Amino acid sequence: MSRILVVAVGASVLLGGCTKATPAAPQHRLEIRPVTGNTVQFIPAPDQLPYCLIYTQSEKGVTRQMTMTQSNHSVPCPAGEPVLGRRFRIPADEGKVHVRVLFSDQRLDAAAVAEQVVDMAKPAFDPMDLRLPGRVLLDSQDFVPTEELPPVVGEVVKVPPTDAGAFTAPR
Repeated sequence: MSRILVVAVGASVLLGGCTKATPAAPQHRLEIRPVTGNTVQFIPAPDQLPYCLIYTQSEKGVTRQMTMTQSNHSVPCPAGEPVLGRRFRIPADEGKVHVRVLFSDQRLDAAAVAEQVVDMAKPAFDPMDLRLPGRVLLDSQDFVPTEELPPVVGEVVKVPPTDAGAFTAPR
């Protein structure tokens, strides 16, 4: 009798410790932070490779290189800071876009990568599909831009603070 009781208690302890694991939300290597309806900042997550290239592919088939520089190479992408310190505009009239970011351990020729990305204009591809040197990691996310509201003429946007000790020009 005691043996059955020990087995039952042991089994209940083991089963009580088991919980059904819920799948975690996918961890992205890049945050797409909306600023307005059609402008965003791209913020790399911690512990990413130091360089990145960002491309968007719209539902209408338009592919854009977002990280365009004069040298046409991948750009430094420090974690937690907006890429290139800029906001990027994504046209709302082209519909949902697939944002593709390639993190790399070395600077890549952006034109060569862009050509390959355009050739592979399919919803998903792997960095192994690209012919790139070094270590490369891919993150892909969707973003839906919205139309910008037109500015309202004649309304006060911001009232400057008054300063009692401010200099006034002589009359």
